[in-house]
Amino acid sequence: MRAILTGVLVLAATSAWAEWVKVTETNDTVSYVDPATIVNKGSFRQVSVIQDYATQGPGGVRSRQVLYEIDCTGERLRSLSVTEHSEPMARGERVNSWERESEWLYVAPRTGSNIPARGTYRTILRFVCSR
Repeated sequence: MRAILTGVLVLAATSAWAEWVKVTETNDTVSYVDPATIVNKGSFRQVSVIQDYATQGPGGVRSRQVLYEIDCTGERLRSLSVTEHSEPMARGERVNSWERESEWLYVAPRTGSNIPARGTYRTILRFVCSR
């Protein structure tokens, strides 16, 4: 029981002690990556990303922490899980959360790409795949 409690406390503290790096900023959203969370699985990566919103959105959402799976070779990404929070930097109350794989978003400059050339997702992909 003591080992389980210690593990839970370590996981809870991870967000607070993480070294988040700002990788993109738009008028309404700033995205941060914690390089320490990057898991390398060949040409695939998994990474935790925080998206901070300039204003509180529907349901009281001010930020979200997303676990992405990134295919560096195929230049695409998808979310695996999302947790929405009431405060910036994935703090405050948990407003909503879910675990499910989203559709792949293709970020490569190719026919059929659904992401703009200078889009946030492309910047996150390039940052993560360079590590």
